[in-house]
Amino acid sequence: MDILEFVVVSSCNLALCYWVIKRQGIASMEGFCATFLGMAALTDNLTLLYDYFFRTVTLPLGTGEFNFRVYPTIVHIVAVIVLMAGLFLANPNPQPIGRDYSTGELKFAAYTGVALAILGLTLTGFAIYITGAFSGGRFFHDLDTFRRGSEGGPGPTGGFFYRGADIAVFGMALILPSVRNKVRFFVILLAMLFVSFFLRANKGGFETPILWAISVVGVGIKGQLLLLDTGPLTLDKATQNILGGIGTRWGDDGVFRGWCQFINSVPQYQYLFEGYPIGVDALTSWYPRALNPNKKAQPMQGLGFMVHADAHTYGYETPSPGLVGSVYTDDGFYSLTAYLLILGFLLGLLRRYATGRRSALQWHVSYLCFVLFQGLSAESGISGTLYMFILTFTATGLAHLAVIGLYARKLHAGTFPTNSVPGSSLSPL
Repeated sequence: MDILEFVVVSSCNLALCYWVIKRQGIASMEGFCATFLGMAALTDNLTLLYDYFFRTVTLPLGTGEFNFRVYPTIVHIVAVIVLMAGLFLANPNPQPIGRDYSTGELKFAAYTGVALAILGLTLTGFAIYITGAFSGGRFFHDLDTFRRGSEGGPGPTGGFFYRGADIAVFGMALILPSVRNKVRFFVILLAMLFVSFFLRANKGGFETPILWAISVVGVGIKGQLLLLDTGPLTLDKATQNILGGIGTRWGDDGVFRGWCQFINSVPQYQYLFEGYPIGVDALTSWYPRALNPNKKAQPMQGLGFMVHADAHTYGYETPSPGLVGSVYTDDGFYSLTAYLLILGFLLGLLRRYATGRRSALQWHVSYLCFVLFQGLSAESGISGTLYMFILTFTATGLAHLAVIGLYARKLHAGTFPTNSVPGSSLSPL
């Protein structure tokens, strides 16, 4: 009976995620988030069924794993419906994200991409300099410590400079559509792969399909370097690292199971979340730690026992509660409904005015950057939404102003479309 109930609930959840992607588009904020949610649930559910029929001994709770997932999956279904309700209120008929660009607009986007790549690589350079991650053996470990914090807590700048690699990769992606030479295209693509892999410390770092082929082998190597394992990289060790890195995300002991465990644990540990800490953090996490040394730690810090199957906990670790877990934490279905309804409404308005047919190219680029930076994160939830909004729109805005400043003559000479310069006789971009 448990397995039948699980299959029905799981099918409804996956069908709902597919409907969101189909209706809203995968390039939208909600579609991108639903893609990750659906992939996490699908790989977890299929692996669980396989293990149940062929490797039952590997399941931590045995057949109880099915019932373990039923209630959290129902919470996920309710959360997606509420989010879609908020989106519908603000934008009942969403237009496709894609649009046709003129040659001039493609060139302008490419120049913006160059500016973003320079900005991103500069920030990454600062991150490497601050952490002193110059040693090949400690490079990934030091960057990962800078990103997540250590036993002494995050550094004075938090993980701000670490985002430089993501900004650089997005900038390079903006260059690609205007490149017609195949050699240049593949050089830029390889540069994206290089930056995404070698200048980021999270295991894998490849959520986009184009990077998966390299990541299968790369995850194993990075896993060893993150652990500061200086021993020889044997085939057995590489295989263990690869399977471990992938399994912690896409198996039945991966992120989705962790989200389910967290939701199941919330009633027992509700006293840890008095005062609506998730909602407060979502509104204040954007404030730089450099300006506020006494900035509070994230509410999830040190709560690994609520997420991990083996209940391991590190004081400085901030485990992923998932989007649904983060909004469910403060006050159950009440906070879930309030947070997602408001967030959905605001995201709907943002999409309506930033990606409409009459919207300026700059706003379109900023919105896509916000999406790809997971402003609505399936893993960390709403805690970083405002922070990512400020980061992405500021970075793309600065790049836009730099392009206008450096190429003002070309703009006025007609090289770029005449809707590019704000505050002049030309309409704003």
